[in-house]
Amino acid sequence: MRVSRWWPVVVWLSISTACPAIDVSLPTPMDRFYFPAALAHVDAADGGDGVLLVTSANFDKRFSSGAMVAVNLDTLPTRLPAFGANPPSPVQVPLLRGPGQGGPQGDGGFADSVLIAPFAGQMAVLPLGAGRFRAYVATRSEFQRVHGVDLEVAADGALSLSCFNGDGGRNCGEAATSLTQFEQTTMSGLPRAPGVFGVALRARACSTSVDCGSPETEYSCVASRCVSTPTDGGRQEPASDVLVTHIAQADSPLGSGTNLRGYLVRLPSESLAVSQERFLDLGPGATHAVAVGSRWNFVSGRFLNPSGNLIRLVDASSGQFLSSGLESTFRVAEARGIALSSDERRVYLIGRNPDALLVAGVDDPTGPAPRLQVVRGNPLPAGPNELAVLSRPGRGDLLAITCTTAGVLALYDDEVGEVAAEVPGVGVQPFGLTVDRRGKGARLFVSNFQDGRVAVIDVVDLDQPRNARLVAHLGQQQLCLVRPSDPSCGDGGVLDGGM
Repeated sequence: MRVSRWWPVVVWLSISTACPAIDVSLPTPMDRFYFPAALAHVDAADGGDGVLLVTSANFDKRFSSGAMVAVNLDTLPTRLPAFGANPPSPVQVPLLRGPGQGGPQGDGGFADSVLIAPFAGQMAVLPLGAGRFRAYVATRSEFQRVHGVDLEVAADGALSLSCFNGDGGRNCGEAATSLTQFEQTTMSGLPRAPGVFGVALRARACSTSVDCGSPETEYSCVASRCVSTPTDGGRQEPASDVLVTHIAQADSPLGSGTNLRGYLVRLPSESLAVSQERFLDLGPGATHAVAVGSRWNFVSGRFLNPSGNLIRLVDASSGQFLSSGLESTFRVAEARGIALSSDERRVYLIGRNPDALLVAGVDDPTGPAPRLQVVRGNPLPAGPNELAVLSRPGRGDLLAITCTTAGVLALYDDEVGEVAAEVPGVGVQPFGLTVDRRGKGARLFVSNFQDGRVAVIDVVDLDQPRNARLVAHLGQQQLCLVRPSDPSCGDGGVLDGGM
């Protein structure tokens, strides 16, 4: 009797452990942005509006994964306003594709979209050749991945995204490089980069092919720039170092909360291959973002207490680093975005708590030991995150700064030393930022993390930042991201609407 009573349980346990797990999560939507984060703009070869790459962070993990979508701004069903136009109200462009434009593939996806892991951070794009680009994006979900995604723009404007190092599938997370894979294979659990976030590209310079990598037969040195040839005999492409930061410190032993440190990870753009030597140990303090100079990489520090560095300078050749020491004179709890002026004589840094912009002068920026000195600190609207330098020949720089909590884009004029303008109505939690330069002006794209849209802002004349205007919103507004009862994301997890 005991055997007959327990036998069904044993059989059920055997079946449940033998069968693979079933993915019951919702398919990731590709007709909209879901918690949009990182952005990158690619110029059009014919002088049009170009292509916008947008990552969906899937922050609440409602769907099976995150996503990257390429949007051809020249073929939108509702066109963006012409640059310099001043519409009476921002044009709403909810649909990303026109009728019959890039229909679903056999797997249900679209040629212009791929899956990535959730929690996207920053993104950087490397031009490979005519109509060919590779986007690198970091995601701080499980396994802390760095993705490569290839973009091809056809002569007719058709877009195609594919997974670098992939097997032809549309889930780029499967082929992405993990920056925590050594935690189970070394005694210390190091090196590893939890919370991968920032991505920047440094072109790999050379005198001969020996400077480019190994084996030498896979590289050429062309006009002092390293060029790689894929092992499968594919097209040559420029080689760069993909610089990756992480916003949580690594401890040792794993889980101990002791021996904390941060890294700058330097991956080869042509393979994204990881090894222990690719992790540059920068001592205590996590890292947030990188500004690339001609010799030095300027790395901002996350979480400065109880120890850490506001800015560390990392030599591009040797990997050795210097601390700027600015945290002793510019007191903030942590740093966020960082950027350099075109002549590298100025470094701009966003600080949090208090929310402020640090402007520092750089003495001898290409020398063996540059020195940084605070020029000024300026208060910013609440929650500043990302920044971009809009250079103005013969004048001080103009900076565009996303202010997440305040819901504005701030424009800081370094010539007058203050915030010259704030653009309101951008959206809910403006975060990511990318720039399309237009002569003496610029078109700015800003991701709104919690309403599912990308704001389009025109600064027609960089000398007159007060005339900056919000001209459009791209993508379908999804207020359910901040109000769960709002119907804009559908009912019961089923998305409404379509392309």
